[in-house]
Amino acid sequence: MKRNRLLVFGLLAAFLVACSKEDDTVVDSSSQPASSESSIEESSSVEESSSVEEETDTIAAYFPFVENVLSSYEGEGNEYATFSWYPQYIEENRAQYVKNNGGTQIVSVLDYSDGQLVETFTRPETYFRENMLDQTSDDAGTILLKEPLEVGNSWGNPSGSTTEITAVDVDVETPLGVFPAIEVTTTEGDATTTRYYSVGMGLVKEVATDAQASYEVISTLAEQTADTPESTVIRAFFPDANAMGIETADVNVAFFTNDVTREVISDLLEQVPDVEYGRLIPEGTTINSLYLNEDGRVYVDFSEELVGNMNAGSSGESLLLQGIVNTIGVYYGVEEVLLTIEGAPYESGHYSMQEGESFRVDMEGVIE
Repeated sequence: MKRNRLLVFGLLAAFLVACSKEDDTVVDSSSQPASSESSIEESSSVEESSSVEEETDTIAAYFPFVENVLSSYEGEGNEYATFSWYPQYIEENRAQYVKNNGGTQIVSVLDYSDGQLVETFTRPETYFRENMLDQTSDDAGTILLKEPLEVGNSWGNPSGSTTEITAVDVDVETPLGVFPAIEVTTTEGDATTTRYYSVGMGLVKEVATDAQASYEVISTLAEQTADTPESTVIRAFFPDANAMGIETADVNVAFFTNDVTREVISDLLEQVPDVEYGRLIPEGTTINSLYLNEDGRVYVDFSEELVGNMNAGSSGESLLLQGIVNTIGVYYGVEEVLLTIEGAPYESGHYSMQEGESFRVDMEGVIE
């Protein structure tokens, strides 16, 4: 049975309020706020104590890859210091995160192997969801953490900056409580960025300063909620009730970690929520593949049911295709969509596309 991923836009506020409930906060027993009462009991054996120390002496303990956990940071110093952080995809030792600071979204891929956590890929201004775990970028390669997690351990980065573990027993105060953390300081010229990582929580605080520019920007973990999706708005385009033009609806869509974008888009195209006539593809139609290509076009391949079960005249088919192309194109921020059927150029009784020929996003006839 298909997961009902599509939520009407009006439910977003209620959803976010629900996410703020205390019993959704992710704070496991290994990372409770430090206090004078939270010490290891005297009855614990030396072997047990050593085992705990060994388990928490790794990057995986201080920067865990956990599905469906939304981390929210409050900021001071500039308008972009407040941001959210969400794991879009996690596969073995790699994780893809999206950072949303209200002004832009930045996707980054982190790889944990050979005793270090490395940023292998970054993509700014990314407002669509796609698995980029296998991609690399020339400006990546920054090492965030490197074992052993000991004071004095330092390393260089491609940008020319130097990073060093400057403390391992710092108590960091956050709205969630006080957490013991390691302190990692990156220096490049007059600029310094100090990050604090706590067991089971990941990044709990970040402080960026520049002696020459005389600024300080602070971001502090304010909330972590489990079993929470990444929420985004997709504008759906579809023929109006009389098949005379194109209507639009802004639909709030929930993406959980590792959700497949083509499946979510397929659900939306099959039925726009709360719009009885908002169907763009026949029931049973699937999207075989969907991705943004290097040529700046989105490539989408449908199953044969798209044409076989469409049951529309020339004008109706034209409106449906315009709706599909506009929905996908606007979501990815492109002007052209190359639409195929089972790998072959789109062909029906009314259309016959050539190899490599694409449809263009077209706002003519769209009812605003």
